Amino acid sequence: MSSFVPTNYFMAQRWAKEQLQGKDIDPSAPQFLLQQSHGWDATHLLLHNRDEMPADEVDWWKDAITRLLNHEPAQYIVGQAPFYGRTFKVNKNVLIPEAETAELIDWVLQEMPSRPLKVLDLGTGSGVIGITLALERPNWHVSLSDISPAALAVAQENMAKFNLELPLIKSDLFENIDQQYDLIVTNPPYIDPDDTGEIDQAVLENEPALALFANERGLGFYHRLFKQAGQYLTTTGQIFGETGYDQEESIQELLHQTDEHAQICPRHDVAGKMRMIHAWDFSNAGGR
Repeated sequence: MSSFVPTNYFMAQRWAKEQLQGKDIDPSAPQFLLQQSHGWDATHLLLHNRDEMPADEVDWWKDAITRLLNHEPAQYIVGQAPFYGRTFKVNKNVLIPEAETAELIDWVLQEMPSRPLKVLDLGTGSGVIGITLALERPNWHVSLSDISPAALAVAQENMAKFNLELPLIKSDLFENIDQQYDLIVTNPPYIDPDDTGEIDQAVLENEPALALFANERGLGFYHRLFKQAGQYLTTTGQIFGETGYDQEESIQELLHQTDEHAQICPRHDVAGKMRMIHAWDFSNAGGR
């Protein structure tokens, strides 16, 4: 890595660009780092371009760019990520929220009634889904569950940040769940472990495998969910979830094999890729 003389923010960005040249790394990552660490938008970053970068920040900057070169996501470096107009804490115990998850939330808010509902964010991770739904629909009663205590700790911090007190449940699927919900929303593990060659190196090396991979060619979690869902849904209960882009047919077949009565509707994202499902009418919904 070339030497870096402490100067201003413009020169810092130019130096970072030189380091990333020719590397398979998002060229906008350095700008993201500065904006997130200072709370600046793009305009304010420009306004501060000629300001001197303090010596201690120079040290942080050189370390941050080294971490980028080692394929660490910028969100983990600054410890936060923007999502749905808000900023959430993230670390390597949770997934980085993606645009598809925001589309899932849009779909939920569009389809579900605004009256009070009992909602479960199943496999909450950092809590972005459940917390966002609770903030967008304050009359919904939202609970967050996850198998990972470390993930629940991040969700707890994010709840505190937004002055929320939502139930947190440590549970492998429905293991420690004892009630029924009008709505279950999930972004579960759905990647086939044999497909690691198609996954970005930064994701493979940094994001938690527990939240990424599922057996049965990526459908193991959904198989368990579909088998048990009816017991934990009210009569009119609904499920919304994220899926893999190549699972449009297989996930519909899985549902119909698991519960002949249930209905499912797949949905594509703005890029035209299959990424979400909506399922309802489970055989034993409303009964235990």
